[in-house]
Amino acid sequence: MTSTPQEQLSLISSIRHRAVDDEGVLVHLENGRVIIVNEVGLYIVKQLASPQTRQALTQSIASHFDIDTDTAASDLEIYIAELDKEQILKRHHVPN
Repeated sequence: MTSTPQEQLSLISSIRHRAVDDEGVLVHLENGRVIIVNEVGLYIVKQLASPQTRQALTQSIASHFDIDTDTAASDLEIYIAELDKEQILKRHHVPN
């Protein structure tokens, strides 16, 4: 699923997450699925606690992990596709 530049993403309300060492555990309260994420995935999940644009997420990831924005954007797209597959993202349409 694609988004517009002004669209914001967040986690659905039935997702809970917790850090365990350098990884994260996500629990989908509605279906009981448990998802293990790496350090970057956990960082993204924490950022998605409130609605974020892809551009803001990309900048935040690049800054936090000291990587270039192209790499951050590419990695974010892959991760968002995985979150979409798990049906745990909520989209917020921001009016122009």
